[in-house]
Amino acid sequence: MRFVSFRHAGEDRAGVLEGDGAGVDDVVFDLAHPAMADALGGVAPNVHALILAGLPETVARIAAHGLADAARLPLKEVDLLAPYVPPRIYALAFNYRDALAERGMAAPAEPVLFMKQASTVVGPGAPILLPPDIGGCTYEVEIAAVIGRRAEKVAREDALSHVAAYAVFNDISASEMIKRDGGFARGKNLPTFGPLGPFLASADEIADPHALALSLEVDGARLQEGVSSDLVFDIADLVSRLSQAHTLEPGDVIATGTPAGVAGMRKPPAWLRPGSVVRARVEGLGTLINPIVEGAPYGE
Repeated sequence: MRFVSFRHAGEDRAGVLEGDGAGVDDVVFDLAHPAMADALGGVAPNVHALILAGLPETVARIAAHGLADAARLPLKEVDLLAPYVPPRIYALAFNYRDALAERGMAAPAEPVLFMKQASTVVGPGAPILLPPDIGGCTYEVEIAAVIGRRAEKVAREDALSHVAAYAVFNDISASEMIKRDGGFARGKNLPTFGPLGPFLASADEIADPHALALSLEVDGARLQEGVSSDLVFDIADLVSRLSQAHTLEPGDVIATGTPAGVAGMRKPPAWLRPGSVVRARVEGLGTLINPIVEGAPYGE
């Protein structure tokens, strides 16, 4: 089941999407509509609340209840938002074999982890704001894995049962700032640098999260292409390994890394520019589209 957050008639609420978020006939079923109240079992019509209450149970209740025609809204009449704002985003660097080969790097012995702030998250269609004084910035298409139940020191074989949903994530990165700083903290965490969406696909929709094609285009030019079987540490590994040192809570996101082709590795570098449009796609998870706009100076 595909969950979205959307704005309609000045109000924000959760819905179930029929379609991939790009079709002219796509529709959203408004979970705040009275006709859907029984399907939610008292849970607020809010995607984060649905995750906290147990997304598999929510999927089962909605499926048993059915999607009410009275709650149907044409997608073209609503504005999609980020599905929700995760409380924590655990992000991975250097986690695709093709990207390591492109850099001439050996695979890391352990996941290379950094934190992406919740304040970076924006939804489909929202502008990515590039300060003009920070240097080159790159796109990074990724699979986001959404934790659905607490994971503390879980075994690899049980790890995927803690994942409730998946989504597209674009880890926008101020690459030249990161190089100057010698660390990820600033360059990964500028406002709007974490596009997420267009929907959350519940885990039952994704037969194998380790066999998904990823791609990214800027202004129609294909710049990244990969498959999640190329992950150094796959999603089950990441959940298990991260849970040894961190208690993963429902709603936390693991952004699993990006394949080869980032802007700084291209000749010449394909840095993001105001006026461009980025399309990040993951098989089964839709296409996340965001325009690039010049933002206010950072003031380094």
